[in-house]
Amino acid sequence: MAPSHERYSVARLAELRTQIGSSLVGDALDERGRRHQSLAPGYVPLVAGQVLMGYAFPTRVEPAEEIPEVPFVGLLAALDAVGPGEVWVGATDGFRDAALWGELLSTACIAAGGVGAVLDGYVRDVSVIRSLDFPVLCRGVDPRNINGRGEVVAHGVTVEVDGVTIAPGDLVVGDDDGVVIVPQALIDEVVGAAVEKTSGESRFRQAVREGMPPGEAFKRFGVL
Repeated sequence: MAPSHERYSVARLAELRTQIGSSLVGDALDERGRRHQSLAPGYVPLVAGQVLMGYAFPTRVEPAEEIPEVPFVGLLAALDAVGPGEVWVGATDGFRDAALWGELLSTACIAAGGVGAVLDGYVRDVSVIRSLDFPVLCRGVDPRNINGRGEVVAHGVTVEVDGVTIAPGDLVVGDDDGVVIVPQALIDEVVGAAVEKTSGESRFRQAVREGMPPGEAFKRFGVL
């Protein structure tokens, strides 16, 4: 049985974001036989260059049959449950009839210590969200409010997005290259391998700049 993972602090997550991203983490997963941990192409960060890293807080969204008498019940319950270092994950099973996310939700998550959001769907209030230090990756934008169109029916549960299972506490890594999910049992091993690979890439880069043939550099450092 794999050792349990002790969650990184928010400060440690911020430090790791400056060292590794989705591609390096994906490579480390590949090397361990987990070759299908990336969400489908098309998740775009609202701010180019931002890196998202934190623990999955999965939510499930379904279409709404009618405008509810009391709006946002499931959404507000989920917002109240977000914790420090967590990434809101919006699983939708293809729901595209409204924005799942906006500036007020971002503000609420920031206040709770949340570190980002990944939405299998659309967002709104984009210009304001871009002014916040809160990475959001999504499928696109839509001005429509979710009330009466969709609803959060569950939170803190295991979900599936693009064929990838995402459980509470899995590590979510997202950036300009896409989104990768690290199962909780592999977090320490995968993060360690990804950080180590950055060192090999630096040595490869320097050697090639100094004239070493790429083939020789690959044999020596084992990265590409």
